[in-house]
Amino acid sequence: MLEIGSSLREARRRRGLELADVEKAIRIRKQQLEALELERFDLLPPDPYRRAFLREYADFLGLDGDIYTSEYERRSAPPEPSTVSLPPPRYVRATRMPRRRALGVGGAIAMAALLAIGARELGFSAGSNPVASTTAPPKTTLARRPPARPQAAGGQTRAVARPVLALTTTRGRCWLWVRIGSSTGPTIFKQTLESGHTLRLGLRRPLWIRLGAPWNVDATLGRRVITRTLPSAIGDVVASAVGLRPAP
Repeated sequence: MLEIGSSLREARRRRGLELADVEKAIRIRKQQLEALELERFDLLPPDPYRRAFLREYADFLGLDGDIYTSEYERRSAPPEPSTVSLPPPRYVRATRMPRRRALGVGGAIAMAALLAIGARELGFSAGSNPVASTTAPPKTTLARRPPARPQAAGGQTRAVARPVLALTTTRGRCWLWVRIGSSTGPTIFKQTLESGHTLRLGLRRPLWIRLGAPWNVDATLGRRVITRTLPSAIGDVVASAVGLRPAP
């Protein structure tokens, strides 16, 4: 069984690194790195952040992040539910109703049917006033009109295209951190993108992106190539439907 915490600590010490040095390099707080080395996963944010932090830390130390995340998932998997055997069903034998009681029930049903026919012939129903009958007016329900959709020529509905930013690591791996809106927005992606992989991001809202090795990345916005707008060194950009610009 792989010792996650101790192997991370030994790999860091062999490189002569302190936790503060790793924090500056991969932007994971020192307390969270220490929790990984102590295997105190309960002190970390819930999944998928735990797997992302573990993979990023292992990759930074030159270890195989897939092995570490697989070991974590094996340990954190819920136990299989135990099967409960149910007793066999019990069959209840039907009892016959006495003949005299059956005749009495049948007579009551026939009498109720005769009374219903007589009431129908007189023109009123049980519980109503034969002199006057009041009926409440029907309620008026206002239906909400669905929001109007853009119309193309000929009256057909035209779909609104959503711009998609594609980042492809064509020349090597690249560490990426993607947040919504700005550098303080919620994180939606934070890990190393392996060589030959593509990350596609919808741009319904602007995204703040930090690139660890932008020289390994090609970028497209829809069908337009925007690789030249990437930074030449480690840096941050803001992506929108218009394109990329340096982050403030």
